[in-house]
Amino acid sequence: MANRLSVCLLTRNDERNLDRPIRSVEGVADEVIVADTGSTDRTAEVARDLGARVVQVAWDDDFAEGRNAAIAEASGDWILWINPDEALEPGAGPMARALVAGAGDAFGFLARIRHQARADRPEQYAESWDLRLFRKGAGLRYVGRLHPSLATGQGGEAPGDPPRVVPSELAIRRWAFLSTLDPGKLRWAARLLRRELADRPGRLHFLIEYGRTLLRLEDPEGHSVMAEAVARVADEADAPGPPSPDAQLALEYVLTAPADRYRGLLSKAEAAALALRWFPNSPGLLWALAGSYFHARQFAAAAVLLDRLLRLGASGEFDRSQPFDPGIVGPRAALNLSQCLRATGRAAEARRLVLGLVGDPDVGASASAILAELDASGQGGPALLGRGRRGRPPAGASCPRSLDHE
Repeated sequence: MANRLSVCLLTRNDERNLDRPIRSVEGVADEVIVADTGSTDRTAEVARDLGARVVQVAWDDDFAEGRNAAIAEASGDWILWINPDEALEPGAGPMARALVAGAGDAFGFLARIRHQARADRPEQYAESWDLRLFRKGAGLRYVGRLHPSLATGQGGEAPGDPPRVVPSELAIRRWAFLSTLDPGKLRWAARLLRRELADRPGRLHFLIEYGRTLLRLEDPEGHSVMAEAVARVADEADAPGPPSPDAQLALEYVLTAPADRYRGLLSKAEAAALALRWFPNSPGLLWALAGSYFHARQFAAAAVLLDRLLRLGASGEFDRSQPFDPGIVGPRAALNLSQCLRATGRAAEARRLVLGLVGDPDVGASASAILAELDASGQGGPALLGRGRRGRPPAGASCPRSLDHE
């Protein structure tokens, strides 16, 4: 049969995850290949019960080689790659078949990967593009130990003219950001990132991820790695656009790093200017910048950014390329905006804002406490915000600060 479609997964101890991705491709896949990297649970048994063919592959800290082993086992003309913590969105299966049937000379199709930020808010997600549906061909290989990409001739990975890759509406939901990153997982990721940077030095994305991973491990070397990443970003400061979408994470680091640990070339003011020029709709970066202004007691400047976050949340026209807490374009932004309004003598506006938050399940208790203070004081005001060295809001209201949800 022409245009046979093989769905491929790479697994390790994923017995609890497999039902969702495999069932999402029922009626779509001509075969499902599960390449298992040495699971010690029932992953292989569960996969077989769901109709998949299981092959065992050796593991050497290299996701690319694992994926290549899976593809080598596939008999289809086309490959649809999906991870154990993912599933096709409703309606995506028939779309995949339609894309294959009408592919013409296209090599493959970019899918929209929707990274779920919170289990209770499916409408809030980061979104990235990834080549997930593509022809199987001789010489086709993945490269990259931790975040593999296809060596298709694009981006200098392989010689020759790049094949035609077409954006599509094919959507895949991903739940990876809901998992807990314990120290063991972080050390494992740091090891793969070190090896990746040794294999392919100079990759800004991996440099930033390595630095952030070390910082999560409270390893001071993370500041040195991030300083190197910031220097790379600073070299492109005159460019009209960022060197990489991940540059926003380097800028966020500049805005939030402790002054006694920061070793980068960019000042906070320079990072703020680049943030607003390159990433004007990035919730995480706007939130970090609002926090920087707040702690510098520049409440009016912080209020402008918090208001922008609320407007982005209302319109849905925000940058989805990085995950973030949905509250920072909603109730959390509103709560912190109320504090900035109080600090700038706009207590009546602050009260109206807080009234709308009293019933919110996330910030309602803080909103009620702030409302009580406003009523007790007659108008509240900046004196309450001035408590403490860093101008912390009263009643448990959180100051804007950098969020980390990878």
